[in-house]
Amino acid sequence: MFASLLPKSAPFFEMLLAQNSLLRRAADLLLAMLETPSEQERNHKEMALLEEEADQLYGRIVRSLSQTFITPIDREDILRINQAQEEAIDCLQSLSTRLSIFEFPRVRFPALQMARTIISLLALTKLMLEGLSDRRDCHKTRAFKALRGECDMLLSTGLAELMDEKQEFTPLLVMRILKWSQIYERLGVLIEQSTALAETIEEAVLKNV
Repeated sequence: MFASLLPKSAPFFEMLLAQNSLLRRAADLLLAMLETPSEQERNHKEMALLEEEADQLYGRIVRSLSQTFITPIDREDILRINQAQEEAIDCLQSLSTRLSIFEFPRVRFPALQMARTIISLLALTKLMLEGLSDRRDCHKTRAFKALRGECDMLLSTGLAELMDEKQEFTPLLVMRILKWSQIYERLGVLIEQSTALAETIEEAVLKNV
């Protein structure tokens, strides 16, 4: 009877994994927008709905932390993982909006490949979160660094390619270069946020596994 009166922890790992699922779905939508420009409007609308769902889940996790006495790991770690995943989803939504507005006639390969590699990065964060929830070793540092290195190389290649246009510079070409510069800049931010998320989970793993 006494045990039934003790405060129960909210399902924080379940919520964080659900949030991670939304994050990975958002990354899939970004890739779909790059691979199939003809369906950009539909995918952009789906991204907006997903981002709204993610906002609600973010708020639910924060409220649960404020109302829960017992947490499975330090509440600071839960809050930081929650925040890192939310920021990555916001960045994906920002990228989606820019792609929808810019309406590029063609997609540049480095950007397309970066989106694919970012999906692989986020898949590793899912495995790390699952390991943390099960209290087992789930270090993915080497794999993550390899993918991060690939992203950095693609970003450098994409920017160099952008600045090495062989065409005559016209106002239209300059505008297109500026637009792609914004896309690459946001992809770079997304890479940094994905790295920050992985490092945050890694710190929680080191403390709890």
